Amino acid sequence: MIADGVASTPFMLFMDTIRIEMLDGAGKSIFGAIDQKVVQAEARRSR
Repeated sequence: MIADGVASTPFMLFMDTIRIEMLDGAGKSIFGAIDQKVVQAEARRSR
């Protein structure tokens, strides 16, 4: 739970890589792997 509006535990850090993949009963990938890197968001620009 994020009670303070920010993460208070080191769950994921910038530059960490997350891989998600679903395998069937034979161990084959069902839809392919999703690989993502955690990066810092850019600041929003005022309009």
